[in-house]
Amino acid sequence: MKKRRSGAIRGLAQVGTRKKPDGSTFGDVLNSLGDRSFGWAFILVGFTNMLPLPPGANLILGIPILFIATQMALGRPTLWLPGFITRRFISRARWRAGALTALPIARPLSRFTSIRYTSLFQGRAERLLGMLMLVTGVALCTPLPLTGWLPAISCFVVGIGLVEHDGAIVALGATIGIVAIAIAVAMAAAIYLGISYASA
Repeated sequence: MKKRRSGAIRGLAQVGTRKKPDGSTFGDVLNSLGDRSFGWAFILVGFTNMLPLPPGANLILGIPILFIATQMALGRPTLWLPGFITRRFISRARWRAGALTALPIARPLSRFTSIRYTSLFQGRAERLLGMLMLVTGVALCTPLPLTGWLPAISCFVVGIGLVEHDGAIVALGATIGIVAIAIAVAMAAAIYLGISYASA
């Protein structure tokens, strides 16, 4: 049986030029993405937090995850962004240049994804996923050792799964998020117990 592939990642270069031949506003692009807007947002924020950053940077750069995950947990059909962002115009050339730059990464990833297990991120399950990502975002923003990379990887993987409508990838990202939360709780508990022991 042939696997059903969404091709969403590989088709990114066309999204910003469907409405108008000279380009689109960011709001137009967001509307074109539909329910995949959450996935793209998680990919962008997750990737940013996976970069080598100075200590404490995740405390600031992780805040957008809280903003995105809260909307998903509340059941919004698409991501909402303030007007000063959605009104920004993106030229056709600039959009395609940025999208085509991502293709060397997108093409290999698309070979491992397919449309499957969509019930894992639809309806009530989507809200539960949003709540999990919200807690994962809190773990990312917490200035504790070993709490930066795993939450960022979780957001990135979940984003890919949402964009490609691949429930297996979403489940993998969610599992990484649960592990990240467990590590954050363990580190917080260890620090608390250490301080309590030292002051005793």
